[in-house]
Amino acid sequence: MKKIFSRWSLSFLALAWGMLAGAQTPSTEALDAKELKQYEKLLNHKFTRDHNDLFSALEHANKAEQAAAADLRFISYFRLSEWGKVRSEFAKLPPELARGIYDKILNDLADRQKSNLRLEDVLALADAVPGELTEDELRKVGEILGLIVPANETYWLADRLRAGTERLGGTDPAKRLLTGRVLLAGGFRELARTYWPAASKLEEIKDEGLRNEVAAFLAAEQANESVQREQVQKVWDEGLRVLSQGKVNDWEKTKAGNAMARVMMQVAPGTIAPAFAALLKDNPDSAVRLVSGIERKIQNDAHGEVAQRTENLRAQLTLANLIAAQTDLKTSPWSQLVQLMAEYWMSEAENTFTMKGNNVRARSRSVRAIDAEDLLDAVPTGKWLDSLPPDLRDRFDASLAKAILASANFEIAADRIIDLSKRHPQTGVALAEDFLASWAQAHNPQLPEEMRKKFGLPEDARIPITPIMMERNIDSLARMMALFREAKIAPRDYAKVVNAFDVTYSNAEAYRDTHIEKVFGPIPQLDEEVFFLLVNRMHSNLADRWRKMDVQRTSLTRRTEFETYEMVREGYATNLRMIDSWMVGKTEASRALTLAGVLLTEWGDFESMQELVATDPQKRVVTYKEKNLLAQDYFQRAAEAYGREMLKLSPSEYTIEVYITWFQCLLGLGPSGQVNLNKTINRAGLAKIRASILALPGKAASAHMNLLAKTLNARLTDENYPLHEDLKYRYLASTLVVTKDDPFTMGLQKKAAYFDELLSEIRLQTRIDGPNTIGIGQEFGIVISVVHTEAMGRVARFGQYLSNDPAVIAAKGKRRATINKKVRETQGPRDEFEQSLTETLTPFFDVKTIIFSTPEVKARPTARIGWEETVLAYALVRAKDASVDKVPPVQLELKFIDLSGPVTIPATSAETLIKMVATPMPARPATKVEITETFDTRQFPINGGLTLEIKATANGLVPELDDLLDLAAFKQGVEIRQISPHEGLQLKELNTWGEAVAPRSERLWTLALNGDPIRAADRPADISLPAAKSKDFLVQPQTYKDLDLVPLPGLSVRVDRVAAVPGAVLLAPGLRPIWWLGVGGVIVVGLGGLLFLLLRARRTAEIPAPRARDVFKMPTEVDAFAVVALLRRLGASPLVRLNAAQQSELTSEVERLQQVCFGGSGQSLSEAELRRVVDKWLRVIR
Repeated sequence: MKKIFSRWSLSFLALAWGMLAGAQTPSTEALDAKELKQYEKLLNHKFTRDHNDLFSALEHANKAEQAAAADLRFISYFRLSEWGKVRSEFAKLPPELARGIYDKILNDLADRQKSNLRLEDVLALADAVPGELTEDELRKVGEILGLIVPANETYWLADRLRAGTERLGGTDPAKRLLTGRVLLAGGFRELARTYWPAASKLEEIKDEGLRNEVAAFLAAEQANESVQREQVQKVWDEGLRVLSQGKVNDWEKTKAGNAMARVMMQVAPGTIAPAFAALLKDNPDSAVRLVSGIERKIQNDAHGEVAQRTENLRAQLTLANLIAAQTDLKTSPWSQLVQLMAEYWMSEAENTFTMKGNNVRARSRSVRAIDAEDLLDAVPTGKWLDSLPPDLRDRFDASLAKAILASANFEIAADRIIDLSKRHPQTGVALAEDFLASWAQAHNPQLPEEMRKKFGLPEDARIPITPIMMERNIDSLARMMALFREAKIAPRDYAKVVNAFDVTYSNAEAYRDTHIEKVFGPIPQLDEEVFFLLVNRMHSNLADRWRKMDVQRTSLTRRTEFETYEMVREGYATNLRMIDSWMVGKTEASRALTLAGVLLTEWGDFESMQELVATDPQKRVVTYKEKNLLAQDYFQRAAEAYGREMLKLSPSEYTIEVYITWFQCLLGLGPSGQVNLNKTINRAGLAKIRASILALPGKAASAHMNLLAKTLNARLTDENYPLHEDLKYRYLASTLVVTKDDPFTMGLQKKAAYFDELLSEIRLQTRIDGPNTIGIGQEFGIVISVVHTEAMGRVARFGQYLSNDPAVIAAKGKRRATINKKVRETQGPRDEFEQSLTETLTPFFDVKTIIFSTPEVKARPTARIGWEETVLAYALVRAKDASVDKVPPVQLELKFIDLSGPVTIPATSAETLIKMVATPMPARPATKVEITETFDTRQFPINGGLTLEIKATANGLVPELDDLLDLAAFKQGVEIRQISPHEGLQLKELNTWGEAVAPRSERLWTLALNGDPIRAADRPADISLPAAKSKDFLVQPQTYKDLDLVPLPGLSVRVDRVAAVPGAVLLAPGLRPIWWLGVGGVIVVGLGGLLFLLLRARRTAEIPAPRARDVFKMPTEVDAFAVVALLRRLGASPLVRLNAAQQSELTSEVERLQQVCFGGSGQSLSEAELRRVVDKWLRVIR
């Protein structure tokens, strides 16, 4: 995990370098006092480079150059490794201040165990010194190097210093002396010794202090070597004695070999070199036995602990170099011994590479891997490497490349692979594949299994990839792929290349064609295999992870639903652009054209069904149709392209991939098993498939048709994986459209004939409630019903589609387990039917309400003998514009059972024509219109507020207010300030048992009236409430008495200043602003009180209290609705005085009427019986 985050840190540093690469160097103008004071603040600043510092610097990188404070600008340069600009800043400062800041930086960095510096940073900092490096500064630079360069990675430091910098390394004697002092301070004694002159050349150092320091170091080293030499000699002699004796057992030899191996690992090679050279000269056979004994010990430890095996590799390296220095490695027996040594190193390298991979079985092995860096420390080099025979050298190079891959040094590994591929192309190809697999693993954000289990993380836990990391990964992979292409190394398995590209991306990011071309090269030139791997991977991701908001959230993208929606759309567009670009100049590209058709089909489904963004339903439909029409064009081109390709194929090579994919997309079958059940059978598209097959030349047409018929027939009759019930009939009917008359579909034709016979007894229909000529903007109703035979009515049980019964839902849930339907979640069959109606009608109409019949709905007789009509639903709609000229076909999926199990057969209605006109049209049909006018004066004494609430109910659609009441006469008596229509037309229930099918509807308006003129008047005002425009409309006026509603005897109401209606209290009008009223104020107040009492008494006498027998009358049209409504009002009216027994009897009477007339029992009461009920209760209230 530490290495993973280290990579991320470096990625941020790389980005920072790129972001600021083009920045200009600050000016060198003279400093003013203010700016100088800002620089002096740096003497007290703590110079650090932890992650928070780096992130903060990156966030403000664009503002660094323009920062007002010089100290902040300097700190930004320091944190972002802009050492050239740091040097420029030092150049602007007084020497003492610059030196002080530089020393402060060195002291702060040397005091931190983890400074987050790279090797290049330290060397660049050394070069940035203002002036010459002092002794203390040399020591600090060395200490910092010792902190950041691990002891086992000194070869990187050695390589870098060999190249040299401005002040250190290289070949210049003076710089080499300084480098030696730095290395000595950092603890790199062996490396420091290589930069200082030998003791014989000390006199060449003119600086006496430096000369003494070097002399002291060399003397100490010689003393240490002398002591070590004595100890080594003792162990060495004892080991030689044991190994030289022929009768010593293997255990003694192994013990001696261990001791000598430890000597080689603990002592510098120069210490034991003289002893080994003497042994080779004086006793070559003993030298051979010595080497064999040590090597035997190393081989025996091959399954031991990692630490022991690592020490053995180092000892082996020392031993091989000693042998190479004193012998000819191409002669026997030394050639065999050094080859065995190389073989052992290669086995350890292979083990490390395997364990670093994703091979779970390998990770479970008992032999653990040596760290890749330790392997590279002990790698065969020099004469040892040159002595290997060609075949072994090639295998060694491959193992070395794998070791480098395991260490994640991919650029070096790529160079090794390219060199090897020049000699052995196949080996280079294999290593290139290993390279891609290792690169993908190193950059894979998926957490390792061990870490996931350790912290209890979910299986899909990932390290979030930021855009910065993604760009860095792509750049890295692009560089490697460019090297391989230039070397003409083509991987055998391109899937590894695509997998490597996929892991460079965040899980939530769609591929960009610019990135694809950056890594793989120009799209038109892509190899066919690579191209299809890429577009298919994009296709898979577009259908799954890229469109999921939970993936966006877990990936920390902060992308909104709209941004995700746009990204998916752009992903589809990019995929199609790639296909079009790749097909340029290719006449035989049926596979690519077929894939384009699939993509467009899925894109259309996505636009239609997506829930990321709320879009206009009509636009959804338009986009859906556009994508599907374009998909049909691509499929047609694919079929034509295959027709050209087929000419080169033998009959055994024929394929129906184009036709079967086209067929499945027409049915809504996606390649991942998803199904769009909103699609109807597209007979025109199916006919094109048939025509494309029949257009093939000669016998190829019948051969392809037979092959397609066999395939489709096998799918329909598959009992192990049967088709979903919702697909059976669609699949069957569509198959027969394409393959009709084919001998392999004879059985299917019989089954289709059975289903067709079922459908012949059922006809789904829509009709307009009222005239088909409709005014623009006028609401109207659509009746959806099924016309069927009496027998089919009993079998089909149409009431099941009008219920969300839990049992039905549970059953459907079990059946759905075999398929993933692309429909929105619903609670049951009725919701599915409502959703289907809404989606069908919405593109043409604003759907206000859809109400359904009860599940116990009874069929209605029709004019055709033996046929009935079952009313299912009633939709209240308004046409979107004047261009709408029909009700589109609606669909109901009928559930049946045959010998193969449940099957769904879609029934589709015919179009219903309508005519939209701009001229005003009469109100839609309505009967039994009842209007309740409630005149409210409760706010009148307070603020002069008067309201009139108008509630209208009807069988059918309640007309508009102007069609119900005569408002013109009403406005002459009182001004209407505002009319509030509330929710508009509301459908309460669907009446299917009367003479005509009609909904019970309701509307409510509130009229705000202007009461100010009435309050200002000196006399009462008579207000005539609106009268009905038709004698068939029943109007019932009422008002409030305190909190109770009381009926009014008529439509005329007298309102006096601040009160109205019978029983209201009259208040005196306010004093008029006339001067003589002020003089006679007391008298007027007294007279006003007397007048108030007189007017109240007079008004009470003029308007007698209404009586119940005057309010409640026999309804004009007597039916169950009218009688129940009358009895309810009678029971709630304050004018009716009923005792407890009468009240209970009235409640029972209402319940009995509801049960008999509306309970679905099929019973009803005649008009005479209903009249007797009303007469009985009218007599009671008299």
